Amino acid sequence: MTNISKSETFSSVEAVNRIENDVFNFLKPMGFKKYGRTLHRFTDGDISQVINFQNGCPQKDVYNILWINIGIRVPECSERKFFISSKLKKYYREYDCNMQTRLEYIADGTDSYYDTNKNPAEISEDIIEKLRIHVIPVFKILSSRDNILKYRRNYPNFDSCNNEHILLDEAMIWGRKGDLKKAESLFNQYFQQELETNLQLINLGKKIYLKKGDKISYFNEKSNRTETVTGNNSGYVTLYCGNKGHLSYLKDLAQKLGMTLYNIK
Repeated sequence: MTNISKSETFSSVEAVNRIENDVFNFLKPMGFKKYGRTLHRFTDGDISQVINFQNGCPQKDVYNILWINIGIRVPECSERKFFISSKLKKYYREYDCNMQTRLEYIADGTDSYYDTNKNPAEISEDIIEKLRIHVIPVFKILSSRDNILKYRRNYPNFDSCNNEHILLDEAMIWGRKGDLKKAESLFNQYFQQELETNLQLINLGKKIYLKKGDKISYFNEKSNRTETVTGNNSGYVTLYCGNKGHLSYLKDLAQKLGMTLYNIK
């Protein structure tokens, strides 16, 4: 562990460098390799397990904070192909993963972050402890396709970004394993789920936040016409629009994968 006195000062980048180095020293014996701000290892041949250090968000002028992004990538789930022809990269980033979340969300269900103005050694200790308790044991379990199919649903906090796609991912894994009948059945379950969600969006609407004076134009599928909504005051407005684009994508994907969609109206 890096020994740093509380009186020592350093930049946010220097702090993250020291924190990441401590965490990497903890993870290296477990097979992780370091690529920039990403720590990565392969399991089951081509499944990626990823821990990424996100130092602020310069695009939004956010600095001096650190998020720890966690990801698992199953190639067929990310690429939406049963047969992967592309060569494996040396590593994959968290945004390449079909399972994505953050360390704090796994640990306590919040999307909090670390303040890099604080002592890096203390931050390192906290990250390592949370990885030891909440992440590494789950990484060990979700290290093969069979285990992901069996146990993924036991860890919803590992799917904070993509848990609505579980059925689709399971279809892709079964297809990769060669069980096309099972894959087609799960794909159809997912498609029907998305059809129902689409109908709910049309009938009940979805709320979005508009600042005062902001405008948004969209096709209202309830009234069957294009409308423009203006925020008279800052707050939420309801849009009655579905997600036809995603449904169209799924229809095309089914065709590419050689699967039949049932009871499509």
